[in-house]
Amino acid sequence: MKSLWNDEAAAAFSDDDLGMRVYSSRLLGSDENLVMHGGGNTSVKATTNDFFGRALKVLYVKGSGWDLKTIEKPGFPAIKLQETQMLAELETLSDTDMTQQLRVLMLDPSAPSPSVEAILHAILPSKFIDHTHTDAIITLSNNPQGKRILEAVFPDCLILPYVMPGFILSRQVNQAIKQNDPNHYKGIILMHHGVFTYSDEAKIAYENMIELASRAEVYITENGTTLIATAEHEVDLLGLARIRNAVSLARGEAQLAILDRSPDAQGYSTLDTVAEISSRGPITPDHVIRTKRIPVVIGATPAKGVPEIHQYVTDYKKYFEENRTPQLQILDPAPRVGIWRNAGSIAFGSGVKECNIVADICLLYTSPSPRD
Repeated sequence: MKSLWNDEAAAAFSDDDLGMRVYSSRLLGSDENLVMHGGGNTSVKATTNDFFGRALKVLYVKGSGWDLKTIEKPGFPAIKLQETQMLAELETLSDTDMTQQLRVLMLDPSAPSPSVEAILHAILPSKFIDHTHTDAIITLSNNPQGKRILEAVFPDCLILPYVMPGFILSRQVNQAIKQNDPNHYKGIILMHHGVFTYSDEAKIAYENMIELASRAEVYITENGTTLIATAEHEVDLLGLARIRNAVSLARGEAQLAILDRSPDAQGYSTLDTVAEISSRGPITPDHVIRTKRIPVVIGATPAKGVPEIHQYVTDYKKYFEENRTPQLQILDPAPRVGIWRNAGSIAFGSGVKECNIVADICLLYTSPSPRD
């Protein structure tokens, strides 16, 4: 992975903290090996004036609905820094209360809601904070020997176990940095989640991210094996229409179905172990909101009504009931990803944009890639 930093371009923002934040955020967002479709978040600590003209320390943090690839200044709502840091000291904080408190702390109530990781950004002492869901590092952490590998490859990083994003994660990091000075580390790696890098200089935070991701890529290249399975088969379009209809009924509205019938995708779908491999879950929980927990695996010749879809719906509802809490409400049970035996992978969605996002994430699994 190469740094895209350009000193001449960055010089235009030497006196503009938020402008510099936009510049380096876009560099991160331009590489889908770091973030995809709204993933990741960044922030900068600065001083601004409140409504009465008083100087106020704030955190500009990525807002909901913005993509790092195209983010602009309005995509970084300003929230009061000191009060945000105080939230990390609470013993408990529900998602609802956290969202409400972060909105209370916003200087502009019409701005987008701050990232759910705003508290974490606030407590890290550096000015510029970068957070990505780096494919290569997450791939290492997802290995059965992930912790051992990460400790060997990243002795200069603080490595923490996976917890749910939001307040729980912020509290975990807050406790960790009280015991381990973050300035002694190049970054913080969250198992199965992603990476934080930080510095008072945007260039250092960004290039540390690039260097850590590159280190993981080198390890995978040197120690991994590449599984290559390609195939080319004719596709029964009537069967595809039958699948799309069954998914539409499961979701309760008409769905699009985009079939990836490339040799890589078809080869993946022919693997004897594809049902087990594809059902291990996405590379990071961040993708679950796009792909659901697992795909539906459909036989080479879909029967009328596509019973695999019905079984998926039944299993989804059962899984929800077994793991629900009083605050949770079930979403629609329809799959977002299908593995169609011998034919390839299918992305389902209510529109082309949703399908394309799902399809992009599918490529992480169906394309040949090194595995340790």
